[in-house]
Amino acid sequence: MPLVQVRIDDRLIHGQVVVGWRHVLNPEHIILCSDDVASSDWQRKIYLSAVPEDIQASVYTIKDTIAELYKKNQLRILLLVDSPKTIVRLVEAGIEIDEVNVGGMHFKPGKNQVAPFIFVDQEDIENFRKLNDRDIRLEGRDVPTRPPIDLAYELKL
Repeated sequence: MPLVQVRIDDRLIHGQVVVGWRHVLNPEHIILCSDDVASSDWQRKIYLSAVPEDIQASVYTIKDTIAELYKKNQLRILLLVDSPKTIVRLVEAGIEIDEVNVGGMHFKPGKNQVAPFIFVDQEDIENFRKLNDRDIRLEGRDVPTRPPIDLAYELKL
């Protein structure tokens, strides 16, 4: 499955994705993986309406994302999730991921800043550790023009 990018961004589909990253990655399909969004008709419609008409886009639950990734092995896919926990679940289900782009994990109570656009709590750190232990590169970068941040280094994993 040709994943051109696996991106954690708690805003999911927004301008940085459809304007900035789209032109760098040239995905054929954007998959938004979220149990919450997939279970809400109005949220699904709002997110899908932000995707340009010339690119395919889908919203799936985690379970359905796993099944769909195996089916769509000929497409260039940009996979969007809202947390590192989701990536861990995908990897544990057998999805092969070499690198994760962390594009935005914004402030919430109980989270600490590790980069200008990345705030984490202990659960996030533990999930990033699980990914790092599998030799998955963790790159913090909100937009393609910003230099990447080695998130494993910043979190002392």
